[in-house]
Amino acid sequence: MLNEKGLAAFLRKSIRRHDVPGASFAVLRNDRIVRRAQAGVVNLDSKIPVTDNAVFQIGSITKPLTATLVMQLVDEGLVGLDAPLVEYLPDFRVARLDVSQTVTIRELLCHTSGIDGDLFVDTGRGDESIRRFMDRCTMVPSLFERGAMMSYCNLGFAALGRVLEVVRNKPFDQVMVDHLFKPLGMKHAFASPEHAIRFNCAIGHVPRSPTRGWQASTRPYLSFGQAAAGSVPSMSANDLLQVARLHLNAGRLGSGSRMLTSRSARAMQRRQIKLPRHAPHGVTGWGLGWFLMNWNGQRVYGHDGGTIGQFAYLRIFPEKGIAVALLTNGGRAGLLFDDVCNEVISPLVLADPPVLPAPLADQPDYRRFEGRYENMGSIVDIKCKKDRLMLSSTDRDTGQPGYKRALPLVFLDSGTARLDGGNAELDKIGWYFTNEDESGRPRYVQSGFRQLKRSV
Repeated sequence: MLNEKGLAAFLRKSIRRHDVPGASFAVLRNDRIVRRAQAGVVNLDSKIPVTDNAVFQIGSITKPLTATLVMQLVDEGLVGLDAPLVEYLPDFRVARLDVSQTVTIRELLCHTSGIDGDLFVDTGRGDESIRRFMDRCTMVPSLFERGAMMSYCNLGFAALGRVLEVVRNKPFDQVMVDHLFKPLGMKHAFASPEHAIRFNCAIGHVPRSPTRGWQASTRPYLSFGQAAAGSVPSMSANDLLQVARLHLNAGRLGSGSRMLTSRSARAMQRRQIKLPRHAPHGVTGWGLGWFLMNWNGQRVYGHDGGTIGQFAYLRIFPEKGIAVALLTNGGRAGLLFDDVCNEVISPLVLADPPVLPAPLADQPDYRRFEGRYENMGSIVDIKCKKDRLMLSSTDRDTGQPGYKRALPLVFLDSGTARLDGGNAELDKIGWYFTNEDESGRPRYVQSGFRQLKRSV
């Protein structure tokens, strides 16, 4: 493993290569942080350097933290995993009444509720923001029947955050402080933006223009109503690894006392739903909050997070007693993480990260994949053009195209494709066609863990 000087030099070189303004990286091994490195700045305007305790938004890595807090309620007998959500939130409503009345805590934790999960609305600030968000969910449709498959559901974790507020009788940010941050000794972490001023806090960076680099975002946070799904919580890489240490030790604190029963900690790592072959990042399935992976036969769990110009990565290797965290604030962060995986993590754990296979030499008949696929966030059109299968997308909120132009798809097996447009980040994203109808046409395509349902 690189020493800290070598690791810092590597990180500086890699952030320059991928236009990442700033990054913080740390390694936990056998309960101790054994390596840490920082590079770049927290803000391109202020040019303040990233320091050891610089705080970044962790985005959806919040989800396994929220799951940890929910499992504490399970341990205390205050919540049942297979109990209906309405037992704790009697007023919960989505478009389908049967789903509203029957969806369970477990299904929300592993994204199998079928609810179309990307409702992004501003519900203001303050202690009522999550409650107000839940009031806006009444017309949200379902994509499929409960438990039939997996589709990433931010709404579900917002609902779990509201369960925590109701059962604990305190705002979600205070639940995080009292039941996670304080017990773990996390001194550089917050779940309410009012505390940001206390820290060396990173801001996200977004493209200035296709040719003029990156600029600090004028919008620092996503909707506060989605805090439990990941819109607000922020922390240092060192503090994030304290959460990893808790789970490596099956819920036991360094003092020997328990924050989570071993049964609940292990349940979070147990597969609840299997994912298609070649799913993003080599994810093979989903536990309760965690996604599950396999690196050359080595079990791995973790999560990624993305907010407005901030991207975070956490990987935990239980057989090795190792966890790694990378926090960034813009640029081509996914390619930076690829560098970290290949040059730092892989030699450390003696295993290689999963990669997509080469495209099939004989591509399948494209015609059956043609169609329009939709969810709340996107419309995707797939059409044959000049012997190629081309994909274009439209953002429902803005009406703007998701990509500058239609991009070709190439198939890796009979039902899995990836983009082939020459963009190193986009071309890693798999598209999984499933649930064929009587004519052999897929009813769904999944991308980025989200299902889109064929409408045409």
